[in-house]
Amino acid sequence: MPRRYTKKLQIKKINETIAARKKQQAKAQQQKENSDEEDADSSLSEEDELDGPQPLRKLLETSRHDTHPSMNQGLGLGLARDSNAEGRLNIFPSASFTVPLPLYVANQTTPILDACRQRPTVHDDWMRQLCVYKSKYLKQTKKQKQREKKHSHNIYSSKLFQMAELIATQDNTYFRDSYDYYYTGGNLNLMSYSALGDESKILAMHVVGDKLQQLHFSKVGEEAELWQPLCSESLADMSSEIFELFPVSSFRVNHGNMFLARLLNDIAIYELKKVDDEDLDEDEDLPKYKLNCQCKYKAQDGPFISIAQAVNQANTLAIACQDRSVRFLDIVSEQDISKHDVAILKGADRGSTWAQLRAWQEHCFYYACQSALLTIDMRCANEVINPCFASSVYTKHCESFSCLGSSVNPHLLYVASNHKLHCLDMRCLGKKLADRSVVTWTHQMTYPPTFMDAIAHEGSEFVAMSNAVPDDQRICELKGVLAENITDMCSPSLPYGPPQLEEALVDCRLRGRSVNIYADLAERVKCSTTGLKFHRLENASDGAFAQLLTANSVGDIFCQRVTLRDELDMRREQRTGSHTSEAILYYADLVQDRVTRNLNCTEIQPMAIMRDIMKSDIERDVEEDKPMPIEDIEIDYGFADSDTEPNEEAVASTEEQPTVSETAQQQTEETRQTPAPEEKQIQKIPVVNRGPWQKSVYSLNRYTDDISTRMLGIWDIDEFNLTRDVHIDMIDEKLKRNQTGKKEEDRTTSWLKQVPKPEEAAAFFAEDREEKPDLVPGTNLPTFFEAVYADYTEVANETVVDMEALLTAKTEASFNETLRRQPHSQLRPGHYLMKMSSRPRRMPNFTTIEENVLRMLTAKYKNVIEQKGSGAIIWDRKKHAWQRIEAEFFK
Repeated sequence: MPRRYTKKLQIKKINETIAARKKQQAKAQQQKENSDEEDADSSLSEEDELDGPQPLRKLLETSRHDTHPSMNQGLGLGLARDSNAEGRLNIFPSASFTVPLPLYVANQTTPILDACRQRPTVHDDWMRQLCVYKSKYLKQTKKQKQREKKHSHNIYSSKLFQMAELIATQDNTYFRDSYDYYYTGGNLNLMSYSALGDESKILAMHVVGDKLQQLHFSKVGEEAELWQPLCSESLADMSSEIFELFPVSSFRVNHGNMFLARLLNDIAIYELKKVDDEDLDEDEDLPKYKLNCQCKYKAQDGPFISIAQAVNQANTLAIACQDRSVRFLDIVSEQDISKHDVAILKGADRGSTWAQLRAWQEHCFYYACQSALLTIDMRCANEVINPCFASSVYTKHCESFSCLGSSVNPHLLYVASNHKLHCLDMRCLGKKLADRSVVTWTHQMTYPPTFMDAIAHEGSEFVAMSNAVPDDQRICELKGVLAENITDMCSPSLPYGPPQLEEALVDCRLRGRSVNIYADLAERVKCSTTGLKFHRLENASDGAFAQLLTANSVGDIFCQRVTLRDELDMRREQRTGSHTSEAILYYADLVQDRVTRNLNCTEIQPMAIMRDIMKSDIERDVEEDKPMPIEDIEIDYGFADSDTEPNEEAVASTEEQPTVSETAQQQTEETRQTPAPEEKQIQKIPVVNRGPWQKSVYSLNRYTDDISTRMLGIWDIDEFNLTRDVHIDMIDEKLKRNQTGKKEEDRTTSWLKQVPKPEEAAAFFAEDREEKPDLVPGTNLPTFFEAVYADYTEVANETVVDMEALLTAKTEASFNETLRRQPHSQLRPGHYLMKMSSRPRRMPNFTTIEENVLRMLTAKYKNVIEQKGSGAIIWDRKKHAWQRIEAEFFK
């Protein structure tokens, strides 16, 4: 693998080279006249030229798109042109969205890895391993001699075969991207159900289960109430999870309420039918609805990526496959009408196989890949009609299409890319987005949008976008969507991110609300989004005109109520608060009630078997063998007094305190029913043989559990000596038994026993202070700092005989003479003189008071001082203890 800094230098060098070439091409283009600006293969135009080196497009496409704000251009195109807007964008759209409220909670626990994140993870691991093999192969062949000659004889390195094997064993050779685009469209949709003898209602189609393979139908109401599934059924023989669900028009007589389910390699059309009343009378537990399969189609070449039903031709399906082909299918006969390869500009599509279809007119479909938007006509499918390319084809901007969305206006089409959302007028001709774009938003989403839906209300259309990231959702508003002139269409606000569950959960915890820990909401709210759909409301009690339905990978369904804002809400918004905390607590209670957690445990054996293994041989019902007599042998340790007869005091002490050997002998005599055999002379072995177990056989024989006896059964224990081990305790007991005289008392213990009690010490110090004078004993000098001893010398006053000689002035006296003539110092009242001797002098003994004080201080640190051992830690503790005693003593 190349190092990071090496890759960074290479990228920088390539960027500089590309920038220099682009500037040269731009200058050459300016000099040319009558150049065709609409040609998609032309070089950079002046308006798209950027100054300075720019990041590589490949890096931008494989990284988070919201981390490159300099590349997100286009916001503000189609700004409001009326007098009220004054050319300024609003912060919020004209509609407000609430925090997601649960409508359905699945009984599935939070998975370790979501289903819609498994393919990108597997693909990343596969690419990483492929790069490792490639780097090792290049490293070996770079230093290999006669490489071309060996290749001519078909001699290659083993790393090359490993690369080939890794490529051949790839699960899905068509998928290569940073997100799972198979979920484009979503597995959440609405279907209008109507049948003879049954009321008309709106049903929601959603998917639950471990692998998102169980289909549910639930009735959608006007209020945010919990759904009760009317029908639940798993589709038979499914190749993968259900990626997309949408209702289809009936292609059979007397059949209706049909829907289509797209899987990885299968397409199935089912009919939702009510069960007859006669069958319900027999068994009331049977479901009231059932699914009847009307058509099935399997992939032969590549996996399916998108499906659309033709307008006014219910029996025709257009299918986009990952081999860059479009096939038209007759549903009734389940046969292909035709198959066409999509002709895309050479080099425009650099490897992604994503595509999406949208029905437009009777024979026409919109076909979008990551680099282009085409119009496909069934009558001439091999021809490219009215193409429109992404800006990455003719500029060095990073842009790739990711989702298509329909509008209430039949002439408009929403096209989402990794950075922007374009509202295109399909009546216009042009190969660039700028030629068709009515309004362009920069959505600043983390990953490209995968789900898109729109709803119109009071002349404005609200477009909702989302992807697999749960909190990555944007709302864009288009004002004047039904206007005849595109100049009357505008965007009054910036793209808006509505409140999300993770944001509400963090706020609820910060407010101190107790969230149920057994619900595991911290991980459940991070589950990936798998579907998005608007549902229009007519008579809602809270004044909402619509609700935005979302589904996640666990199977939970949420709704966000959409209401119009007033003037106060247009200026500020309360995203979180007590209302969001109540929603989080309500969701936690539902999860705890409906989700059953599986206990992951190892294999459990019956307790009877474990009890038989762990219990001793005394408790086990087996035939008891005759115990082998083990004699207590006394070993001569070589002490001088071991053979002498102990005196009477030693015998008395041993009778009071029996030793370990005597105790063991008494136990053996009690358990032994036969008389003791005669003493035998056993030859003593100087060294105890412990055998391969590094333990004495005497100790090993004491283990009676089943495991130990089975393990020791392979050893021939009779060959080893059964002499007991000799421990230091036995030697101490031997010495104590033969010891004469009483045990000496510890000097430290006896010395500390002389420490007076606190009451006696206080009384003693009080009496001593009363009797003690304030003078040093034997002198008239006062004591300072409680000094009790001092050496002093009395100096007699000198008598001055000749005063005139002293008063006579002398000139230039030396320093030594001045020192000799310096008068002696005299002790004055309140002072004392201490004379130090050059010879070391022995300090006086401690007084009785000092000894008592020292005993009291030593008793305080007795445990530290009397510690046995010679370690550095013990010596350090003793040193600190004596330092504390010294400090407290001299206070």
